[in-house]
Amino acid sequence: MQQVTRKKLGAGIGLTCVTTPKFKRAVLRAALVLPLGGPDAALRAALPHVLRRGTVRLPDLRAFGAALDEMYGARIEAMVSKEGDNLVIGFLSDVIDEKYASGAEGLTERVVRLLADLLYDPYVQDGVFSPDYTAGERVNLMDRIAAQKNDPRAYAPKRLTELMCEGEAFGQSVLGTAAQAERITEQKLFAAYQRALSEGRMELFYCGTMPPDTIEELFLKALPERRTDNLYAPHTEVVAQPKNEVREVTEELPVTQGKLSMGFRTGGNSLTGGDPLAYWMFQVLYGGSTSAKLFLNVREKLSLCYYASAQFISAKGLMIVNSGIENDKYEVTKREILHQLQLCRDGDISADEIENARRTLISAWRAMLDEPVQLERYWLAQAIAGTMTQPEERIEAVQTVTQERVIAAANATALDTVYFLKGVGK
Repeated sequence: MQQVTRKKLGAGIGLTCVTTPKFKRAVLRAALVLPLGGPDAALRAALPHVLRRGTVRLPDLRAFGAALDEMYGARIEAMVSKEGDNLVIGFLSDVIDEKYASGAEGLTERVVRLLADLLYDPYVQDGVFSPDYTAGERVNLMDRIAAQKNDPRAYAPKRLTELMCEGEAFGQSVLGTAAQAERITEQKLFAAYQRALSEGRMELFYCGTMPPDTIEELFLKALPERRTDNLYAPHTEVVAQPKNEVREVTEELPVTQGKLSMGFRTGGNSLTGGDPLAYWMFQVLYGGSTSAKLFLNVREKLSLCYYASAQFISAKGLMIVNSGIENDKYEVTKREILHQLQLCRDGDISADEIENARRTLISAWRAMLDEPVQLERYWLAQAIAGTMTQPEERIEAVQTVTQERVIAAANATALDTVYFLKGVGK
């Protein structure tokens, strides 16, 4: 089992260290956790991209790129993501582990220093961000917002969650709105940056060979002290049951294939409540693999759709079923998806289906142990949720999940919202 250490470095600063000799590259993260949505949504989505344009020491992308080249080709990318009802913005770095490179002593410290500079020592002009950098990233953000509809397979579940979680933070986009993005100025962005620094919880991460105490010292040396007042407390509202009758929404886009997305509440099963292991088993058995009921029956046997899969959003306690269909197959496909769910509720689950789902989960979690970037995502979710369950502990615990628990998970599942993105041809 990899050694995982969780430390508090000061007011609103958490550090997770995964100490292992397994990888030749180290992964580091420095990010702020903030509320999702709100008037600063687009500003915060643009912020890490503008910050990455330059620091006081490295004032432009050319200088920044040269510095990364000198650090054995290190990579540092801006990150903007959703974790439950929370927004995560900051930077993720991938660099050769200095233990495995001749002459690389001090490399990790240099990366930590650069991460700190990106957050706390940005390049400014006349006390605000560069007008050119801001204008460039405003355009890029507007392009990213507009491009969301260019991928209907991803847009349909995104639109579903907006409708299903209307009035909940999770229904907000991590990118904000086009109208918000259009109004971004260097003055507004710098003010939002100052608010983010004063309010955001900081989540740091390291995966590599160096001891946790050494990493702690490097971050403490590089980061300034923070105030204790007005810090955001990450949290996620898990709504166990639908608040209203099932809602069905149809919208049209010029695409050749319809997209059917169905959103379910999980009865409170989530990362922080209920029986999440049983729910993962149910989700995989129902629609999470090529041996799942949705794949074998709705897609293969009945040929109702081009794809059909189910996703358990454990941070929020949701399950989303996605499928690609012909427009005239909407009703029959929806009915069959619900029929397969009812079979699970009724206990029509074979021993082979149970074991296939268990093996699929275990294989996925073991594969995660071999990929440091996936470990970073895993431990970010754990840190925000306030849990510290190791992947190996999940693997051991899922061995004991029974058919009865899987059936109970199916029976806890309730349809909330149906979204149909109807193709009207290009």
